[in-house]
Amino acid sequence: MSKIISPQVLVNLSFLAATALAGLPGTGSAQTIFFTENFDDTSFAARGWYDSTGGTVDSANHIPGSTASFNCHWAQGGTVCASPGRHLFTASPTVYVSFWMKLGSATVTWQGSGKPYHPHLVRLFTDADNQFVAPNGALLQVGVEMMVFAPRILGIDSMAVNVPLVGTDLLASATPHAVMGGNGSQNASATYYLCPPPAPPNVGAYCNSTTWDAASPVYVNNKWHRAEFYVAMNSTSGGIANKDGVFKHWIDGNLVVDYNNVQLRTGDNPNRKFNQFALLPFIGDGSPIAQDLWIDNLIVADQRIASGPPAPTNLRMLP
Repeated sequence: MSKIISPQVLVNLSFLAATALAGLPGTGSAQTIFFTENFDDTSFAARGWYDSTGGTVDSANHIPGSTASFNCHWAQGGTVCASPGRHLFTASPTVYVSFWMKLGSATVTWQGSGKPYHPHLVRLFTDADNQFVAPNGALLQVGVEMMVFAPRILGIDSMAVNVPLVGTDLLASATPHAVMGGNGSQNASATYYLCPPPAPPNVGAYCNSTTWDAASPVYVNNKWHRAEFYVAMNSTSGGIANKDGVFKHWIDGNLVVDYNNVQLRTGDNPNRKFNQFALLPFIGDGSPIAQDLWIDNLIVADQRIASGPPAPTNLRMLP
């Protein structure tokens, strides 16, 4: 039976929907979805993935409505798991990534790396690097990882360090420089050091990174969580980087990392954009135990995909 609703109620519903959408963080509505991946089968290359070690799908573990998920299994002492690899997308100064993730199982509690760094999970590279760039050999990468159950955003630009001026704060200068620690710190976690081992072509190269952490753990072992990540390149003025880049990270709809003053590209790279997504989970020192994580329903777009209240249906207007 149809429901009768007054014009004023319709106006109120429209206002509520507009208010809900207006209340979202300033990342806009989705303009372009670059690609999606549901991990229903292992035909990753056919869907644009490359540099792959295979990737395992698990039909026994997935979110409701899905048929399978990506399963990353680390053997004890292992550094990597078989994964879909990398996927190129249209270069963009803003990127939004959404996926569902489960850490650990009912029988094995997630331990992560067991160290105050790693595992790296998903990464974004820029059009300044080639499509097979080594993760620690990039001019810039940003990504998502987690300190056991606490979300983290990571930035690395090891190959951008101005080595003769390492340790000098160049963040407000037009001199070519890194932004993740070696040439100035924009967050207390910034660090840099000579990368071991110093082998060609990286002799004298620096490992250079900064992290932006959630205030507390939010993941729960053996539970599916929706993770969302948004990054926006900063602007530049007169060859100087402005402090207006954006990092946002939501878990289950809750904003857990929120920075609007990040520097990602320098004044001499005003047009640098992101164009490569990598799903290359990595624990540098080896996993402390045999353990698993699962990822399902991945979306990569240029803006956060927002949804408001459903539109009223089966209604008729009063005269």
